[in-house]
Formats: sequence, C-alpha cells, structure tokens
Amino acid sequence: MADIPRTDTATQFRIDTKPVPKRGKNNAISREVVCNTVQILDFLACVVAGAVSVAIYFGLYMGTEAGIGAAYQQYAYPVILAAIILSFTLYKSGSYEFKRLSLLGWQFRRVTVVCIATMGVLSMVAFASKVAELYSRGWAVAWIALTLAQLLLTRVVLFYMLRRWSQLGRLAQMVAVVGGDQVGEQLLSKLQAAGENEIVIAGVFDDRRTRLPGVVCGCRVLGTTDDLISFARNILIDEIIIALPLRAEQRIGDLVAKLRSLPVDLRLSIDPINSFPMRGIGDVASARTIEILDRPLKNWSRVVKWFEDRVLSAILCLIFAPLMALIALMIKLDSPGPVFFIQDRFGFNNKLIRVLKFRTMRVENSDQSGATRTVPNDSRVTRVGRILRGFSLDELPQLINVLRGDMSLVGPRPHVPAMKAGERLYHEAVDNYFLRHHVLPGLTGWAQVNNSRGEIDSLGAARRRVAYDLYYIDNWSFWLDIKILFLTVRVALSRQNAY
Repeated sequence: MADIPRTDTATQFRIDTKPVPKRGKNNAISREVVCNTVQILDFLACVVAGAVSVAIYFGLYMGTEAGIGAAYQQYAYPVILAAIILSFTLYKSGSYEFKRLSLLGWQFRRVTVVCIATMGVLSMVAFASKVAELYSRGWAVAWIALTLAQLLLTRVVLFYMLRRWSQLGRLAQMVAVVGGDQVGEQLLSKLQAAGENEIVIAGVFDDRRTRLPGVVCGCRVLGTTDDLISFARNILIDEIIIALPLRAEQRIGDLVAKLRSLPVDLRLSIDPINSFPMRGIGDVASARTIEILDRPLKNWSRVVKWFEDRVLSAILCLIFAPLMALIALMIKLDSPGPVFFIQDRFGFNNKLIRVLKFRTMRVENSDQSGATRTVPNDSRVTRVGRILRGFSLDELPQLINVLRGDMSLVGPRPHVPAMKAGERLYHEAVDNYFLRHHVLPGLTGWAQVNNSRGEIDSLGAARRRVAYDLYYIDNWSFWLDIKILFLTVRVALSRQNAY
C-alpha cells in the first residue's frame, strides 16, 4: 500500500522546499528526437535540392519541359547516393551530437566541408566510371548550391529554436539524486556546473536523512527513498541517479529493486559493478553514470506511439460514432440512469484517471470501487449491458480517454485500486505489479488477446496477466500494436470470458 499515490504529497513538498519546476507529459523535448530529425532533414534537403535543380535547369533554363520526367529518373541515382553519403558522413563527424547542434559556427564549417567533399567524391566516381558526360554541370552546380543553402538554413533555424527551448526549460533533464554524502556532493557539483537550462535538480534523497545536513551543495535534502517514490508520482522526473560508494553494493542493489517501480531512467554515478544488470555507460551533464534501467517508450518510440494513438483513435471515433449513438439510446430505453459509467482506475505512474464506459449495470447495483467481481449471469447486469459486455462494446467510450491522453489504444488494461487477485489486492499479491504502469493503460492489450481477459479468480491468473503486460512493455513496437488491434476484433467476436 505504500506505493499507492498520496494526494497530499505535492502540497507537502511545496511547503518544505523551494518550488520544483513542473512539466506536462508532453512538454519536454527529447534530445534524441531532435538529433534524428536534423539528420532526416539533411537527407531530404539533398534529395529536394536535386529535384528542384532538375526542374530549374531543364524546365526554365533549357526549356525542355517534355524531358523532365526522363531527367528525374536519370538524376535520381546520384542524388539519393549523395544524400546517403552526406548524412552518413555528417553523422560520423559528430554533426548530429546534441551538444554540437547549438554551435552555429562549428556547424557551418563542418557542413560546408562535408557537402563539398561529398560532391567531390561523387565527381571522381562519375569520372572514373565514365558517366560524367551524362550529367549536366549546370545542374550539378545548382544542386550543390541549393543543398548547401538548405543545410545552412536548417542550422540557423535550429540554433534559434534550441535557444528558445533552452530558455523555456524544455530541453532540461529533471534529475533526482539519491545519496547526500561525499559521492553525492561530487555528483551535484558536476550537475550544477551544467546550468539549469540543461539539468534541473529536483532534490536530494537519502535514507540516512537524520545524519545529513538539510542542504547539500545548495540542494535541499527532501526525504528518504520512500519520499522519493511519492515525490516522483507527482512531479515528472527524467532520471534518478544513485550516488553511493562502491562498497555499498548491497545497498545499491536494494535501491535498484525499490526504485525500478518508477517510470524513470535509473542511473548509477560510479564505476560498473556486476551485482545487477547494466545497460551501458552514459553521461548526465559531465558526470559518468551506469545505465541500469531505461523508462519504456521514450524518444522516437514515444513520438510514434503518440501519433498512433491520436490518429487511430480519431478515425475509430468517426467510424463508431453512429454505433455509439445507438448504444446510448438503447441504454436510456433499457433502464433508468446515465449513459456512461465513470470509474477511477490506475493510470500512468500509478496516478488515478477517470475511465469512461457505457453503463452496463443497474444504477442501484453499480459498484464504483470495482471490488465486487462480475460473474456469469450476474443479476446486476442489464439486458443491453449483457450484449455490450459480451462483445466488449462497453469499452468504446475509452476512445475519448485515448484522445485526452489518459490512455492508449494498446497497453496494460487499467485496473481499479480495489481489484483483487483471489482474496488479496492485486498490487499487493503480484510482485512487480506497478511496473505495468510505466506506460499509459490501454483500451486493449497483449494479455487480452492471449486468453487472459475477464475475471481474475486466482493468484496464478493474476501473475500470468501481469507477465503478459510486462512482456508487451519490454517488446513494444508499432507493428505489435497493430497486431494486437486486429487480434482484439477476433477476441471480441468470440465473446470468450466476457460477461
């Protein structure tokens, strides 16, 4: 029960400490996405410049518009080859490293040199293969000029965008530090040297709080690791860095086991040790860290998932709108009461969300807590409700939850806090239960299409469902989501375990 969000936590920390910057779920900008986007834009700039140069040279200068189609085909090969070489060379030269993207002078020099060198290499290849006479020098000059102009313009626009985002704090990483002794002080000094536009220190946490000063390197000691868990449920944190000496191996292992329930990147700010899994070595500002755990669905995965949810849910809402209107009318005619049943359930990071469903039970028999299981031939279910539940049509209003950003189309199903596995509360009975809340809950999920839907009447069934949810989180892909959506249609039509 200690891991359930506490409603008074945010107030507690506002009173005891200086205000911590808060960010919305989609306010922060991923640095990896920025770097990859620039590389994609560079590739497209080279291709677009080649196509425009063909149109200008053959259409306007030479006046041979009839042959432009054939020219596009002929000139496509060197253009695409140059785009690949250019973007790859810029990548290998470090031009897409985030720290260098804001160095405008450095970018201008590097881009100019790489662009000219790429075109020089292509010219030598064309000469050596005796195909140089097939391509116009006038077109080549226009192509090089346009490509270079676009690359430089991209750098200028990016420079001002990065500066603006930095001022707004959208590029800063929110970091919490565990450990306030000498190792923690060294880490905090390095993090502070990076500046608030790059690193925002949310606070220091240590289970030995009574033996520590109230302030370490100008940062408040906010509490123990239990307080950190409550804190992270209310304030979005990007990374937690454990700053403890190597000899505290057992303590570090215990902290990893304890903090892995949070949907954050977990790092260790000392040399590698082998008592628990490690992803690799990374940097936070100038501090070297061990990458222990990564939060799921970040960077490009997060972008793809966001577009998937918004686009597909909007389309599905339009498709099912007439059916949803008909269902609403049938519910009103069948029994007195509201059309929708609204219930608090666990969402991302253990926060409670208001989940919509079509009402399938009589109002006087509805169980708002969800503690009472629905059983076959349940007398509380209405006639219309029995049909809706049989085909899972009562879940359709959750498309609105998806559009609002509270849920995803695919993910672990949202549970009520009072849901039980056998005779015990679900989150108390199943180890690692809260790991399923590292992503948004879904309208459907991997467990539901693998014969694990409906009533959970045993601890074994509960563990099996959570295992499916964790498998989905660890193996997420866009195509897995599409597969689950198609399988959901088959499962819904089968009416298995639906009552």
